[in-house]
Amino acid sequence: MSRPKKMVFQIALLLALMGVTFYLLLRDRNITMIWASVLAAKKGYILLAVASMLLYIFCGGWCIRVLLHGLGQSMSIWRCFKYSFVEFYFSALTPSSTGGQPMQLVYMKQDGYSISDSSVIVLAVTALYKIAFLMLALIFFLINWQMMAEKIFAMRFLFALGLVLNVALIIGLCFLLFSKRLVFFLSTGVLRLLGKLHLVKDTERHVFSLARKSIQYRRCAGFMKEHPFVVLRTFFVLALQRLSLLIVPYLVYRSFGMRQYGVTQLLAIQLLLAMCVEMLPLPGAVGISEKAFLILFGPVFGDRLLTSAVLLSRGISFYLMVLLSGIIISGVQLSAMFRRKKGQTGPDNFTNSGGMPK
Repeated sequence: MSRPKKMVFQIALLLALMGVTFYLLLRDRNITMIWASVLAAKKGYILLAVASMLLYIFCGGWCIRVLLHGLGQSMSIWRCFKYSFVEFYFSALTPSSTGGQPMQLVYMKQDGYSISDSSVIVLAVTALYKIAFLMLALIFFLINWQMMAEKIFAMRFLFALGLVLNVALIIGLCFLLFSKRLVFFLSTGVLRLLGKLHLVKDTERHVFSLARKSIQYRRCAGFMKEHPFVVLRTFFVLALQRLSLLIVPYLVYRSFGMRQYGVTQLLAIQLLLAMCVEMLPLPGAVGISEKAFLILFGPVFGDRLLTSAVLLSRGISFYLMVLLSGIIISGVQLSAMFRRKKGQTGPDNFTNSGGMPK
């Protein structure tokens, strides 16, 4: 299946899942009352939730920028948003959020960044993001253990699966980052397999090119070993990024004028929800996220406000950001098409090797 057809299929699947999800959420519900509750929510908290998601988007790109600057390459603030929007959008379209990072590499390559440097940086950011997630889960679960023990037991199968998959992913990413033999072995193995299937021509030339690029790859991985403070700073920014996403249900909770639960309690519940659903093979975890929200946040919001809460929380943290990401990416593509048509070189062009402005 070609890339455009595949994307159309992924978008259609996401829309179908959204349609089924909203139908099940609103079935047998008083839509007038739900809408009235949404409109009655305090606008200040809703705006804070939207701002928090924009901070989430920015932090993801900012971490790439920090690591690139460490390698002596420049990156504009605009690209912090662009690459993060790309990651968010394509993660939403693909099962288990697997499409975001590869598409980041595609857009970074189009902007002239070395694929070797970009690959290591994206792998490092992904690994640190997952480590930050597990660290925050441990902290907030322990702080609220009396409340969380029962909820974890109720979601024990999904929780165990999510924990195992997250730990396995972190271990795999660390091997890819720092085991040069494993990286080269896997890469050359894939290339030779593609050659035998007649999907790649002149396999040996590609293997030689890969060996040459692996030197750059090791240089970037070595930089992170030699500059732990840069990595540590990136880690804390990623922890902030994760918190800016996790805080959305709490801000929605406060928008309804409720105060019974504290911020650490709702952060812990949202962390459990993310642990259970993020790695499942559904685009954007659509459907299962809403179902898990109803189960875990039911006692928090009560039956009267629960449906309004899930619509606002998921609407801000996922659906609104997918829409905004799609608009941004469409604008980027149209701008690139216009420049190619006019034969102009935009001010945002970079060289092919280093990513430095011409």
